[in-house]
Parts: sequence; structure tokens; C-alpha cells
Amino acid sequence: MSKPTKIPPSEWEVMEILWSESPLSAAEIFERMPAERGGASWTVKTVRAFLDRLLQKQAVARRKIHGMYVFEPAIRRNDCLLQESQSFLDRFFHGNPMSLIAHFLEEERLDAQDVQRLRRLLKKREQEEDE
Repeated sequence: MSKPTKIPPSEWEVMEILWSESPLSAAEIFERMPAERGGASWTVKTVRAFLDRLLQKQAVARRKIHGMYVFEPAIRRNDCLLQESQSFLDRFFHGNPMSLIAHFLEEERLDAQDVQRLRRLLKKREQEEDE
């Protein structure tokens, strides 16, 4: 991603829909909003406001199809996740991923399956480094 794009939670909901299916109009995005995650209190006008902000940030692209504006992501989800992850690490764990992992281990937020998955990921990483 060439420049970081900060996407707040409300706009993230719109992006999630567009990352899973696009192009979509504002009305189609509104129809796909999960009620339990903000959609119940939002209107199509609210979704349009989010889309306008996302356009300004160059996070979405807009084009006209059959006289209707449709939107699609202009940035990749993984790029946004990397940026958000790094921002979280920087704010709460001084940029140190090990501190985050240790926190979850010490607070028992990881169950046995999570720990096993972590072991597999570490083993895979070691093998890749050895190659």
C-alpha cells in the first residue's frame, strides 16, 4: 500500500462488504449491513456518507454502471489489516509482537487449540528460515 489509510470501524463495515462482493451501489451495501453491527441504526444516506469519506481517502473507487454509481475497494484488505495490526502493536505493546503474544498467554486468552496452532506456526517459520 503506497500510503496508509486510516479506516474507522464504521467505514470498516462498508469495506468488509465491498471486499467480499463488489461492485455494489450504496443501496446494495446498505442491504448487506448486518443489523447487529451498526446496520440497524444506519440509513442509505449514512452509507453514502461513509462512501464519500472512503472516496476521499482513495480506499474505494466509484464508477457509473447503467446510470448508477457503484463502488469497489481500491485497497486490499490485507494491506489494511497489516496497518491496523502495526498501529495496535505500536500503541499498546511498543511495537513488540512478542509482548502481545505473551499478554494473551499470561491472561489465558489462548485455549489449547490456539497454543497448538501457535506452535505449528512457529515450527513452520523456523523451517522457512532454515531453507
